Amino acid sequence: MTAAPTHEAVTPTVGATFRRARFWIVVAVVAVLIALGSAIVQSTNHASGTFAPDNPGPAGARALVSVLEQQGVQVAVSGTVADAASRPGTLFVDATDATIPAASWRQLLRGRTRVVVTGPDRTALDALLPDVRAGGSPKGTTATASCDLPLARRAGAMDLAGVGTSLRSTDSTACFVSASGDAQLVSGSRNGVRVLLLADRTAFTDEHITAAGNAAVALGALGQTRDLVWFQQSALDPARTGGARTLQDLTPPWVTPLAVLLLLTGVAAALWKGRRFGPIVVESLPVVVRSRETVEGRARLYNRGAARLHAADALRLGAIRRIAPVLGLSSTASVDDVVSAAARLLGRPRERIAAVLLTDEPRGDADLVRISDDLARLEAAVTSAVVPGVPAAPTSPVTRSTETS
Repeated sequence: MTAAPTHEAVTPTVGATFRRARFWIVVAVVAVLIALGSAIVQSTNHASGTFAPDNPGPAGARALVSVLEQQGVQVAVSGTVADAASRPGTLFVDATDATIPAASWRQLLRGRTRVVVTGPDRTALDALLPDVRAGGSPKGTTATASCDLPLARRAGAMDLAGVGTSLRSTDSTACFVSASGDAQLVSGSRNGVRVLLLADRTAFTDEHITAAGNAAVALGALGQTRDLVWFQQSALDPARTGGARTLQDLTPPWVTPLAVLLLLTGVAAALWKGRRFGPIVVESLPVVVRSRETVEGRARLYNRGAARLHAADALRLGAIRRIAPVLGLSSTASVDDVVSAAARLLGRPRERIAAVLLTDEPRGDADLVRISDDLARLEAAVTSAVVPGVPAAPTSPVTRSTETS
């Protein structure tokens, strides 16, 4: 291989590296922006969530809100405790998927006269009606009013299809009690605030709101005042972590120093054992490789692997490619066509020609040399028979024995 001319090594600059990688940098930035935008929209846009006021799906509350608005109720949607606490009117809290600490419940109750909560957890029950506890799944498909509250008497019964939770109370008024003794509505008072607890929001979704007296219960609970604050907590509400222990609180003190030590150890190991790239070496292309080097290189590979048959096949392929056009055959002619044409031209047995071009297998280096010589003699004989003036090659032992026979 010819030596390439020497050039000065060139190390890419920061600008050149940036220009080469700018496509992937732009792709990464766009992907991050799309992910952040989607997360913010999904977390802040509570109207697109389950049981949202404008969700027309089976699990939404669009039907209930539409009827409330037709009756003159102004529904204001809120996603944070601070915003909900600042709005006047009846407060409806969808606590099914919320994380509201006790201090935030006190903030929500302050200055209120009426609060309706669906899906309350243990913290909500302790803050609102401490005598109420969560019950199990109700038994039966319907539950009658079972109390003297006006809204319960107007509704008459509730449909329990899809309802999976219930409430139990010792002092507060329990309504719509199922066969298991669990209630779907509990009414009580907390510091002068009228509190209505609804065990499961499923009964008031668009899919089940029209069953039995579900709509009457929802309208009676939420339609008592002109203003209604519909609070569905967003993922970005600061109150979510107000009463919960963070990961840092749960982590032992020794974890952070150990993590920093492991990080520094990894960086040190990377600097110590990492591969250091030198400057880029410029080489003129294309590089010229002599054909002899390629042939000798392949021959060495065949010799190293004792691949005599592969070497013989390579020699035969070359001879067939050269003999075929001399015999007037096309490049698509088969080996049998070449064997037959050569046998007819030279007047020799077809089996002898086929042995040279196809069937003889070398069992040693001497056999491989013999096959190479036979191929050269056969090619010279064909050329001499077709092209006038070309001297014929010496007769090989194989062909000589054939002629004498």
